[in-house]
Amino acid sequence: MRIGIDVDNTIPDTLPVLKKYCKEYNDNVIKRNLTMNEKGFAVANLYEWTEEEKMYFINNIYPKVFEDVEAKKNVSTVIRKLKENGNNIYIITARTKIQSPYEITQQMLKRYNIVYDEIIVQKDKKQFCIDNNIDILIDDEPQNINSVSEIIPVIAFEYIYNQECNGKNIIKVQNWTEISDIIKNFKK
Repeated sequence: MRIGIDVDNTIPDTLPVLKKYCKEYNDNVIKRNLTMNEKGFAVANLYEWTEEEKMYFINNIYPKVFEDVEAKKNVSTVIRKLKENGNNIYIITARTKIQSPYEITQQMLKRYNIVYDEIIVQKDKKQFCIDNNIDILIDDEPQNINSVSEIIPVIAFEYIYNQECNGKNIIKVQNWTEISDIIKNFKK
């Protein structure tokens, strides 16, 4: 089976660390008394920053977020077992705005001992899944969940920001142990 796996909030727990750094940046640099969007999940939608403010954060502060995030429990063990069972693992990240997205992702995966066949940096995950015959995607982002589930099953880490994602091809999970069980029983 060909398995696509998102990175942020899927392999590591990015959101709590991202929120911490965004709040510090907002309070100490932006200083416009903005309120954090509690349903936000990315630099683009946590605060109503200007594009210039977002790009400053992405280029200067975001790399620190990647250094501080921790892997989700059992992620390395489950992905290793999936790989040992003959599955192809494609890490698909939409980190297109950061500098050196491939290298930063590769370093993070190495730090977590994640095995994979290929890292792909691409915003349009649906098109990648179509072009590369991906059988199942593991993701958390609402747009990806909704669009990709039109063509293949999506295992979605459940968060406040993707609660409205529902459908026959969407399987909600809380952890990697659940993912392991689902994929063991998955029939193409």
